[in-house]
Amino acid sequence: MEGHVERDAAPILARHIAREFNFYASIKCEARRVPKSQLVRPGELERAVEALTRQIGRTRPILVLLDADDDCPKNLADSLKARCDARHPDVIVSIVIAMREYEGWFLAAAKSLAGQRGLAEKLVPPIDPESILGAKEWLTAHMSPNECYFPTRHQSAYSELMDLSEARASISFRKFERELGRLLGWKTEEGP
Repeated sequence: MEGHVERDAAPILARHIAREFNFYASIKCEARRVPKSQLVRPGELERAVEALTRQIGRTRPILVLLDADDDCPKNLADSLKARCDARHPDVIVSIVIAMREYEGWFLAAAKSLAGQRGLAEKLVPPIDPESILGAKEWLTAHMSPNECYFPTRHQSAYSELMDLSEARASISFRKFERELGRLLGWKTEEGP
C-alpha cells in the first residue's frame, strides 16, 4: 500500500469482496505502507518484499496495491512484477495498479454510494470513471454543500459500502478482485 489511508481501506475492501464470493475463511490482511515514490526506485520494492517475508514468511502471498497517477498501470505493474520475480522467485506476489487512484473505484460505484457519508442523494457515475484525473475532487464536487471528501474519513467507509458489481465498471478494480481471488485460492467471475 502506498498511502496511510489505503493501508486501512484495502483490507476492508478485501473482506467485502470475499464475503460477496462466499469466501468465509479467515482473511488476515497485514497491510504495510511504503510510498510509491520509494517502491518504484530500483531495489526498493525488492527490499520491501524481503522485509515483509521476514515477518510473515515466504509462503504467504503478497498483494502490492498502488495508484497509477499518471503512469501506465500495465507497464508499471509489469515492471514491478518482473523485478519481484527476479529477486524473489519463491514468493507469490501480485501487483495491482489502480488506474489514476483508488478513489476511481468509488466513482465507478457512485450510484451505490449516493446519500452515504455526505455524498449527494443522486449520483451518476462518470461514463469512464478511470479517466477522471482527480477522483477525490469529483467526490467533493458531488457532496452536500460545505462537505469535502477526506480519505481519512471516507475511504474505509466507502470501501465497505460500495456495490462491487458497480465497481466492476473499473478495469483496475476487476484486476484487484481477480488477483485477490487468485492469491486466496477462490475464483471470481472472470477467474484468476
